[in-house]
Amino acid sequence: MSIRPWITSTYLIVFTAVLILISGCGLYNTHHDTDPVYIKEDNCLVVEVIDGDTFISDDNRHIRLIGINAPEKGSFYFNESRIFLDLLIGGKEISLESDVEEYDQYQRTLSYIYFKDLFVNMEMVRNGFANVYTNPPNVKYDEIFLDAERFSRENELGLWEKSEIDKIDITIHYDAEGDDNNNLNDEYVYIENNSDKDFKIKGWSIKDAGRNEYIFKNTILKSNGSIYLFTGKGKDSHPYFYWNNTKAVWNNDCDTLYLRDSKGLLISLYNY
Repeated sequence: MSIRPWITSTYLIVFTAVLILISGCGLYNTHHDTDPVYIKEDNCLVVEVIDGDTFISDDNRHIRLIGINAPEKGSFYFNESRIFLDLLIGGKEISLESDVEEYDQYQRTLSYIYFKDLFVNMEMVRNGFANVYTNPPNVKYDEIFLDAERFSRENELGLWEKSEIDKIDITIHYDAEGDDNNNLNDEYVYIENNSDKDFKIKGWSIKDAGRNEYIFKNTILKSNGSIYLFTGKGKDSHPYFYWNNTKAVWNNDCDTLYLRDSKGLLISLYNY
């Protein structure tokens, strides 16, 4: 049973904290006989949790959890994700493991995080507080994260709680002709309403597996109607809408689109 929006975040926090306490070492037994050997390279103390995938250590490093992406400030489930990570590691001494790259583009230290026997990156995904974010060459545990996300999706946990809106189909034309960044309006999302209802889609959002997010303004997606969302610049005129982005959004090899309603609940997902 998934947690409904009307249940307070306090209830969610208390419920989560109780699970952690009664389990002794976390919400999920990370280690199995077939698991890889996790390499804990150094330790630090967590002094501040920024969001569900970033924190500051006592040696003043900004540390980013590898392989996952948590909601940004202002997005659905940001507070819940941040609080959950804080419950897991806030004020605690943790262990870190690196992958191929030491830093990201913002000079944050990239790490897999462990608190005792708890694999924190995986727990964030498995409990619905973050999605998988494949970012080569740092892919050491991607299969583990994908299995964790599959569990979370099947059980509609956290970010995967479904909207009552259905029969919305999505297609992405993600590989524009030529250089994607020079042909942004040949990269687009096609949304089709195959239900017998009209939907006011103000506040609906489209997001990729990373940090790109578009929020629809006041418009109607009519029954058996459709709309296009182009990546590049243009003037909105139903059924054509423009992200007005300055670079390509959709990866050509793999990505995930999340379509959410105005409450933040998941309407549809497109993965390739």
